[in-house]
Amino acid sequence: MRGGGKASPSGGLISPESKEFLASLFAYLRENLDEKEPRAAEERAIFDALLDGLDRGVFSDVEKLRTYIGELARSTDKANEYERVSLEHKALGELSDALAEQP
Repeated sequence: MRGGGKASPSGGLISPESKEFLASLFAYLRENLDEKEPRAAEERAIFDALLDGLDRGVFSDVEKLRTYIGELARSTDKANEYERVSLEHKALGELSDALAEQP
C-alpha cells in the first residue's frame, strides 16, 4: 500500500464517468504543480495517492485525503460561486413554476 496509513475501499461508489474526470483532474493538477511552492511535495504525494486509489479502488491515508478533498471542494465552490449559482438556479426554477401556474 503506497503512502502508508489506513486503506479504505471505494466500494464502487465512484461512477466510471466521475472516476475518469477525477483521474484527469488530479493528473493535470499533478503535472502543473509549481515545484517552488512550499506544499508542492505534499500535494504531489496527495495526487499520487488519489490517482493510485482511483486505479486500485482502495485509498491510502484516508484522513489526509479527506482533508485535502474538503479543502479542494470549498475552494472550487468559492471560485465558481457555487452558492450564488445554486440560489439562482433554485430561484429561477421556482419563478418558472410560478409562471407556469398563471392563467
